[in-house]
Amino acid sequence: MSGKEIISESTEKTQNRLMFFSSAAILAKSYDVPLSDMKLLGIEFPASVFDVTMFVLVSWYTYTFILKWIGDLAGFRLWYNESSIWSTFGTHMKLDKSFISGGLDLMKALHQLDKDGKTPSVFAALDEKTKQLYTDFNVNVELYAARLGAAGAKFSTLSKYGHFYVWVQHFLLPISLAIFAGYLLVKYGTFSIPPHM
Repeated sequence: MSGKEIISESTEKTQNRLMFFSSAAILAKSYDVPLSDMKLLGIEFPASVFDVTMFVLVSWYTYTFILKWIGDLAGFRLWYNESSIWSTFGTHMKLDKSFISGGLDLMKALHQLDKDGKTPSVFAALDEKTKQLYTDFNVNVELYAARLGAAGAKFSTLSKYGHFYVWVQHFLLPISLAIFAGYLLVKYGTFSIPPHM
């Protein structure tokens, strides 16, 4: 697996926003951009407005990014640990003891036939109830086996690129940028209380 299956589109969008605002803060503070000349819609803003706004945005996007990233990893793990099946028709079947307990009813019915001395030599000679129990149990066992086969995908199936994609490109890089941006904003930023507070 390449890892692209793990990170959701929502997490990628949040990561892009986090990296954009972190990069803007890093560039503004690293190159000492004169923020006192900043105008937005013809209105001048003090430099502290930029610093506070960038700090809040970087903090917010860091928080939401971490939550979404952890949610993606948890979702990936739970996807392969969930005890249910979605069929191609969109029906949902829970894989619990009732899913394969039909085998017990089938065994009881076959035992009763054998005990009564009515064991047929061919399947077609079984009564309709026993045939239905057999058919249901057989289908359930096949679905259960298919689900178990699909459940084998874990983090160990990730390629080296997949690990890089998930842990470096989609975690360490954006978090490192956010931490560095926060550091620069706190160290070189001007944070003052608004005059009307």
